[in-house]
Amino acid sequence: MPIVTISNNYPNFQLLSPTVEAILQKIATDEDSTFEKISLIVSDDSALNRLKKQYFDDDVLTDTISFNFNESDQPVEGEVYISVDRILENAEQFNTGFPRELALVIIHSFLHLIGYEDSSPTDKQQMERRQQHYLEQVTLKRLYRNLKN
Repeated sequence: MPIVTISNNYPNFQLLSPTVEAILQKIATDEDSTFEKISLIVSDDSALNRLKKQYFDDDVLTDTISFNFNESDQPVEGEVYISVDRILENAEQFNTGFPRELALVIIHSFLHLIGYEDSSPTDKQQMERRQQHYLEQVTLKRLYRNLKN
């Protein structure tokens, strides 16, 4: 079983490990991949924008950034940063609901870690098919907790 650590750095929000681990396990099994250690950092637009500038020389807002640390023949190790701000806005813009958009971003990030790309139209289409496949198979319940009273 891979080690999944979650750092919840967004106010009044907690991403829950059991559901995230179940999504990761489903992807690993279906994609015949091995995950060793994954860190998820839940943050905001400002933090991801700083990372985008620092590592990609791109001043844009994004919902996720994935860093893969393993060699190609080794189990997947990586960090995933997600912006709750961006996920909230995308859920509203696309009328998808927050839980679904959050799961989509997590799935998208894990797919990047195992080698899926979305830079070309063909790659993007393949990524979207895999995302939809997993969205239909995973539970959206107990994915997060809103800590506001």
